[in-house]
Amino acid sequence: MKKLLAALTLLSMAISCTSCGLYSTYEADVELSEISGTDAPTSDASISTEAETEKLTEADPTRQECHKTIHNEEKPEVVKISFEGVCSGDIRRHAKVEDLYNIDILHSGVVGLVGIPVELEYDEEVKNPRLTFTYDTSELRGIPEKNLIMLHYSVQDAFYNTVENFKLDTDNCTVSADIEEQGVYLLADAYQWYDCWGIDVSEYAYERDLTQYKTDWEREEDTGSIMALANKQWAMENAPDFHVSNAEQLASVVWYVNGIDGNANVTLEKDIDLSDYDWKPMGWGKGMGGGFSGTVDGQGHTIYGMTIMEDYLQSGFIGYGLGVSVKNINFEDAYVSSTHCTGIVGGELYMSGAWENIYVQGTVRGGDDDYAAIVGRETDINFKNCSADVTVNGEPFEYLSYRQKREAEVEIVETFTLTLNDDYTITRDEHEGFHNLGWMILMNDEQVLHRNAENELVLDTHNWVSDSPAKYTIYLVAYINGTYIRVSNVIEYTLTENND
Repeated sequence: MKKLLAALTLLSMAISCTSCGLYSTYEADVELSEISGTDAPTSDASISTEAETEKLTEADPTRQECHKTIHNEEKPEVVKISFEGVCSGDIRRHAKVEDLYNIDILHSGVVGLVGIPVELEYDEEVKNPRLTFTYDTSELRGIPEKNLIMLHYSVQDAFYNTVENFKLDTDNCTVSADIEEQGVYLLADAYQWYDCWGIDVSEYAYERDLTQYKTDWEREEDTGSIMALANKQWAMENAPDFHVSNAEQLASVVWYVNGIDGNANVTLEKDIDLSDYDWKPMGWGKGMGGGFSGTVDGQGHTIYGMTIMEDYLQSGFIGYGLGVSVKNINFEDAYVSSTHCTGIVGGELYMSGAWENIYVQGTVRGGDDDYAAIVGRETDINFKNCSADVTVNGEPFEYLSYRQKREAEVEIVETFTLTLNDDYTITRDEHEGFHNLGWMILMNDEQVLHRNAENELVLDTHNWVSDSPAKYTIYLVAYINGTYIRVSNVIEYTLTENND
């Protein structure tokens, strides 16, 4: 049994849940339940009399099976869910199946997910339960049938197990298992799932031409003008280091990042005019690896007329990103609109370090918060030589990110006192009532550390700073009003060649 953590991502669509019974269906997607088995009802008509109900209840236990036909355009691989067991009466009164796709981010974001995840519940009246997924081979997008595995999520231990003794029947296109407990079950590609956790996947390795299939991004999102412009073959041949000269090549990069691999480096070789296109963010927050990680170097060039209008989170040239560096780029006549996490260059970015030499001009329309001229939501970007001429929600807006706005609105109170010792350790005093207290270390004005400081009264800086000559800035931060605010005095010192 392999005990593995689940991958997370942000998913937004709401799909109604249903029971494996006569009385409800999936919203516009799933047919009424069917049932088969000895002495079981043979139609979908509801039970009409108390006598009939009592007769079913008192009947000897029989093995019965109920089915749900699935129609999900975003994840069409699984076409039917079947549940069977031994019970008295109608099995559909004893069991419930809930479709979790686009409802629960924990399960919908599993790496290598094939089809929809489902949550199965059944009462103690059901004996010898068995669950079966029926799949459509034409929708597997090159995944070998032999790679299909069934996973079960352990709530107690918060990880996925491979279901023991599941059976793959390629003649009938099913994956089934005699199950031992209720909970969340799903199918996954063994190659992607095990590889994510560093397990040897040589027996599952396969090759496929990814340009021949729709990616999850294409299935699930409005791609605007991107897919009409993108050249998938060019993207695959030039990845991951893209040198971009026109809108078609830039669209190809967006397709690659959103659909194939979020790790890429983008260098502009010319100015690019996007005025005639319905553009979409590069990097989206759904699915493991959906975000963008890498660099964008404009080399002083300008992107003109970029228009992005979204009705979900994370909107900007970069939608969602981790570890992103942006420099030497301009945006003019840009228009970016979203409900949350909205900025011209980025929507939601983390662990991004320094952004340099950026100028933006245009309009941003966001929701109630996390909107700004350059980046909507970020926690650690150090803006160097960056400026903006942008209206946000119809008003001039002086902040490059929403974090800057929050910081300006919160008064800094130096509650904690830090002391620099002769051995370059930092000693602090103790105070209660602060949320997510953390150490912040900057080297030459760039963040090199932000980590938890709870119950740590002495910081050994030798574990965190470089031996190279540099200026170091150290202070404490706490999470206040939606961002991290300094709550101590600032310690500054410079290491030289003569320092120990």
